[in-house]
Amino acid sequence: MNEREQQIDNVMSSFRRVNHAFQQLVRQDAEHLSISSTQLMVLRKLTHCPDIGVSELAELLHLGNSAASGIVDRMVKSGLITRQRSESDKRSCKLALTETGREIRDRSLESLRERLQPLQLMPEHDVAELLRLHEAVIQIMEQGREQRKL
Repeated sequence: MNEREQQIDNVMSSFRRVNHAFQQLVRQDAEHLSISSTQLMVLRKLTHCPDIGVSELAELLHLGNSAASGIVDRMVKSGLITRQRSESDKRSCKLALTETGREIRDRSLESLRERLQPLQLMPEHDVAELLRLHEAVIQIMEQGREQRKL
């Protein structure tokens, strides 16, 4: 492996390690709140994308429709979210957080902010550069994914 290939391998390894560390934080948070990490991600997605359907949720979470539907069923049963029939299209349902779901989401966000507090010690210019580089990597990876579809 040449030096450039090793650098790319190191970059990808770094992303995997950051992702793994973040997923561990989310999983610990979810366990503390007595829900699954996937359910916690659903609560967060519904915060940013309210009134979406199961298919849209599945796409956002990179899950199949049947898996997303099963998660939604369990969350409705647990009182974390609701399914509401659309007024304009009676065949479709929109998902919404319940008060309990919002409380759990808020507690999780507060906990995550506390645990990630040390990131605020990073200089602003480093954070801006990190975000710029992440965006560049994401664009490159998405272009590669699109080219494979052709």
